[in-house]
Amino acid sequence: MKIRIAFALASLPLTLSCFGTPAPYQDPSRPVEERVNDLLARMTVEERDSMLAGQGWMESRAIPRLGIPSIKMSDGPLGVRNWTGPSAVTLKAPVLTTAFPSGIALASTWDVDLAGRVAHAVGQETKAFGRDMILGPTVNINRGPLWGRNFEGFGEDPYLAARLAVAWVKGVQAEGVIPAVKHFAANNEEFERHRIDEKIDARTLNEIYFPAFKAAVTEGGAWAVMSAYNKVNGEWCSENPALLRDTLQDKWGFKGLVVSDWGSTYSTPGPIVAGMNLEMPGGAAFHYWFGIPSTKEAGNSGGWLEKEEVMAAVNSGQVTQARVDDSVRRILRVLFTAGLFDHPHVGGMLVDTPSEQEAAKQGAEEGVILLKNSGAILPLRASAMHTVAVIGPSASVARTGGGGSSFVQPKRAISVLQGIRDAAGREVQVMYALGTPMEGGKGSPTPSEGQLLDLRKDAATLAAQCDAAVVVVGDSNVQESEGFDRPTMDLPEGQAALIAAVAAANPHTVVVVIAGSPVTASPWIDSVPGVLCSWFSGQSGGTAVAEALFGRINPSGKLPVTWPRRYEDSTAYGNYPGAHLHVTYAEGIYVGYRGFDRRGTVPQFPFGYGQSYTSFEYSGLSVAPAGDGAAVSFSVRNTGAVAGAEVPQLYVHEEHPAIDRPLKELKGFQRVELAPGESRTVTLTLGRPDLSYYDPGRGDWVADSGEFEVWVGSSSADIRLRGHFTRP
Repeated sequence: MKIRIAFALASLPLTLSCFGTPAPYQDPSRPVEERVNDLLARMTVEERDSMLAGQGWMESRAIPRLGIPSIKMSDGPLGVRNWTGPSAVTLKAPVLTTAFPSGIALASTWDVDLAGRVAHAVGQETKAFGRDMILGPTVNINRGPLWGRNFEGFGEDPYLAARLAVAWVKGVQAEGVIPAVKHFAANNEEFERHRIDEKIDARTLNEIYFPAFKAAVTEGGAWAVMSAYNKVNGEWCSENPALLRDTLQDKWGFKGLVVSDWGSTYSTPGPIVAGMNLEMPGGAAFHYWFGIPSTKEAGNSGGWLEKEEVMAAVNSGQVTQARVDDSVRRILRVLFTAGLFDHPHVGGMLVDTPSEQEAAKQGAEEGVILLKNSGAILPLRASAMHTVAVIGPSASVARTGGGGSSFVQPKRAISVLQGIRDAAGREVQVMYALGTPMEGGKGSPTPSEGQLLDLRKDAATLAAQCDAAVVVVGDSNVQESEGFDRPTMDLPEGQAALIAAVAAANPHTVVVVIAGSPVTASPWIDSVPGVLCSWFSGQSGGTAVAEALFGRINPSGKLPVTWPRRYEDSTAYGNYPGAHLHVTYAEGIYVGYRGFDRRGTVPQFPFGYGQSYTSFEYSGLSVAPAGDGAAVSFSVRNTGAVAGAEVPQLYVHEEHPAIDRPLKELKGFQRVELAPGESRTVTLTLGRPDLSYYDPGRGDWVADSGEFEVWVGSSSADIRLRGHFTRP
């Protein structure tokens, strides 16, 4: 009888203790760790073991007996990419929602506050769909221009990426939504991403590829981190103890959960021992989408960390139950910390609200970069024009984002053509020509050479008849996507020839580049007086471009990457994508502008570059020792006739380093909005971390005593002020 009663009680939800008092884990007023410990003690071994694998495509496993909810997930980070339909395996049409600017477009704003507001809006929409976790942000460094997911990341510089990552994490978590900071670590190419083994030295990892993750954890308090598909130094990231246990959990004190990228686990004991906590997807979804790896026994319907696999690993001594319990503890901790146990996200709220639309629009506007403006051709003045030709394969189609898991289908999206029609007004006739098709489009026949020639001729004829021509070129989600890398930096076939034909027909030609990474501009850039870049900038990208073209906004974006003249100038060239499933990061810490500086290579456009319709003057530099570093202050004044935003950038140079160091490194910046004639003092503080380098011999960061210079400029190549200080 006692056995029957005990069994009956164990099978019922434990909502109350014997006398009607809530169990400690059910009491929101108790500390999180106390709730975690109490709940973990009430779970059976089987229940604990079951929680390490997901349930279906986008959910963790719930334990109804104890009221433990599942974590319901959604792809990101360019918005909420969720699906309808009864099956988690059969992915139906995506739900229409807000398409926010891509990571590289958001990074081009250099606006930390705006990054937080965009992330806050993403968190709101995640909750509106009843989801609990958004798979983002992507904080992997843009090592080279061919990575298929460059558009998702925050650029090439670890300091800039870290500042944006912290803001993004805090913005999402303010809504009680879990961000999964991805992909840890060094996911810098899609080529053979499940098998590629990257050889990266400790200094390079710590100085280039770790900082954004570290900041997201130690400053942003990130609740979750996603492991990567690839190997780093011989071990898959999902079962790499040097990455997960030693660095993330021990050195950085990460208390949250590590979730696998979908299908990025390759064994049972390895991930558990290394510190990976939740395998996704789970059950039949894993089997259906990824199949069963050849090393697994036939008949297993799930992934590597299904309950039966975990129990077998524990029973055989390959894994300790304590290590399993640590994973469960981390999952429970996040559930309690995020408030999901007490206040689950039920969904049903509005999406694409006015505030969310405004966040997407502001992100698109601030991210527009003015790359060239010879003869002040821009802004176009509608009052002085009668006709404008809008030409190109990306003119009439809104290129909101790159392809893959981050692609969001918005409720509405504005193309550049529509944006120009809205901005030009009734007095200006806006005419359109395709010029050339976008290569790689699905379901459309490939035009013959004769047809391509006629399309270019028609575009040039139209351009010759108009007061100005705007040629919109670049890539689409077909050319830039998760799952594969770009074969070249060049524009898709026919686009460079189109620019040349239009420019020859009309000297007032402006090129707009919409892509997720730099493109080869050297064949055509000297033939056109104006160039704008808007990246993949979400649903309001067309409006932002048009407003910049006609001066309704003053372009203020700055490049978060160095734009090479040719791919061969890239710092990763010669060591990408590797051979025989191995790639060596031979450039080491000399990624992006660090490498261009070292080699003396002149890029097409330098890191941090971006023009304006006004001008800015820097003056009054003051550098004073402060603590372990220095306080740097200076003035920026708008010396032009229109309001605008400038982003002064602070770079540090160590005069006589004890170890090989880059010529300069970004260690501060601030976006400043200024009216005509207005001046503002900017103060930036350098601390010990900003002056340090990673010493592999000591396994720690070192800041030497000695002479340091501070370089303040409008870009990495346009240094306006220099000062120095001595660190005792």
